[in-house]
Amino acid sequence: MTVSFVLPCFNAAQYLQQTLDSLIAQSHTDWECIAIDDGSSDQTLAILQAAAQQDARFKIISRPNRGLIASLNEGIAAAQGEWIARIDADDICLPDRLVKQLDYCAQHQVDICGSWIGFIGERSGEWHTPVSDAEVRLALLFNTPIAHPSILARASLLKANPYPDDAPHAEDYALWCHIAATTSARFANVPDVLLHYRTHAGQVTQAKKAALLITAQRVREQYARSALPVALQPLAAEFAKLAEPSRILTHAEWAWMVDFFTQLIALRPESRGALGEMWLDTLQRSRGVNVFDFPRAIKLALQMPPPKAERKKMLKQSLRLAMSDYVWRKVKP
Repeated sequence: MTVSFVLPCFNAAQYLQQTLDSLIAQSHTDWECIAIDDGSSDQTLAILQAAAQQDARFKIISRPNRGLIASLNEGIAAAQGEWIARIDADDICLPDRLVKQLDYCAQHQVDICGSWIGFIGERSGEWHTPVSDAEVRLALLFNTPIAHPSILARASLLKANPYPDDAPHAEDYALWCHIAATTSARFANVPDVLLHYRTHAGQVTQAKKAALLITAQRVREQYARSALPVALQPLAAEFAKLAEPSRILTHAEWAWMVDFFTQLIALRPESRGALGEMWLDTLQRSRGVNVFDFPRAIKLALQMPPPKAERKKMLKQSLRLAMSDYVWRKVKP
């Protein structure tokens, strides 16, 4: 079964060879790589051409700069495989990535499949994304629950649903919400680290952050109006505003979200795995919380347990509640 890696590249020479080597090391060998050189001014094209000379599975498209969304859609259009695998030019696939994702998709009848990831570079740790289709669809109400460079998706699905060109810097979030809202495609994440995701300074500029926030807010509200249980749909606009991951919440807004989470888990009990990380993140960005909020947090933790990877954060937030937010901010390092 042929898999087509889509690899957009722009001035990516620093880490690109490591990425290419990780593709060559895949235990599933029936793959091609559509690498798009998006008008690079460094040695990116030379590295890609050298790889193509040594391995015919690398296919290079080089042209003036058109941006990430255009590169993604161009690579998908050129792909010959039954499946599309994403990879960025500074990340590293583990050798069994394709084997495990293909097996998981076959076993669970999945159409879009990500995986857990491990961070390298300036950040350490792991991101344990929601696993099941129901959990992924619910987590999309908050933000993207799929690590973009980890996805494996049916080529026919992505060819029929290209990345939207009106969603700069949030193109993956917009696409997953669109597919979730308009198709019966099944989502999943393999509960295993299959990709090392590199973090480094300058990945997202302040200008890009501003554009991402505006786009994500629009996408979130639009998705919430159809994806929330009917009883909660009148709250979609307020929810979408307070669910923004970069927004700092007041104590009253935190209380509003606690009530929202309580209603949501009652209506969608199958999604408790996805909501554990979401309510904990909401608590972390809330201000003015105190010991009287501790029972609320305990109730949420029992109803929606945070993933094991978030245990340290849970302990830290519990201590913060016990001390009160005011004292915590005075004494924390």
